[in-house]
Amino acid sequence: MKPRHVSTFALACGAAFTVLALAARDRLELTRARRQAQEADRRALTDPLTGLANRAGLHTAWPTLAPTAPVLALIDLDGFKPVNDQYGHAAGDTVLATIAGRLRTLLPDLCIARLGGDEFVVVLPGPMHQAHTLAVHVAATIALSVPVAHPVVVTVTASIGLASAFDADLGRVLAAADAAMYRAKTSRTGIAVHDPQLDDRTSLLADPRPAVRLRTLHAHHEDLMEVSR
Repeated sequence: MKPRHVSTFALACGAAFTVLALAARDRLELTRARRQAQEADRRALTDPLTGLANRAGLHTAWPTLAPTAPVLALIDLDGFKPVNDQYGHAAGDTVLATIAGRLRTLLPDLCIARLGGDEFVVVLPGPMHQAHTLAVHVAATIALSVPVAHPVVVTVTASIGLASAFDADLGRVLAAADAAMYRAKTSRTGIAVHDPQLDDRTSLLADPRPAVRLRTLHAHHEDLMEVSR
């Protein structure tokens, strides 16, 4: 091969290598951009504290969930505010994250979301009697004590409102579950199934602020204290 031909061949190889390198870099950048976009989408649909779906995540999943005729369980923690007030927001965050972890363990295949504050939603399988049984287990799981700062252990409870997915509009079903939850809270029944006849006439006489049990653990005994929500 003549020198001129060798030089031409070398230049051609160099150009091809440059093109391949640029293509590989472009593919790498495209993959990175896609991953970043996917991560941004995931963060937009996820509650950063608990790792559960947030309100937007629940709304995104609802069109797929609604046709399965599930039951929406709206959960409000009773006695959560005194934990924040007495022990600080870090303690409150510990309670929320612990409860979220327990719900994931108890109901690993179900959609669970944190709407904000101390409100959670679980999309339970129907029919209603089956969902009610699961809600009883959810309430028992939430009521287990949570260590927040040695030697303090707190116990919060839950008021749960259940509503069947009677409408493709998630907002309507959430409103029904919220009405039932309020009746469960004011009547201190713990769990209530939405009933338009009852929930339109919820009593305002009952104390809607159930107590939280704050337990201070010592080496040889426990001190129990009731604090209203």
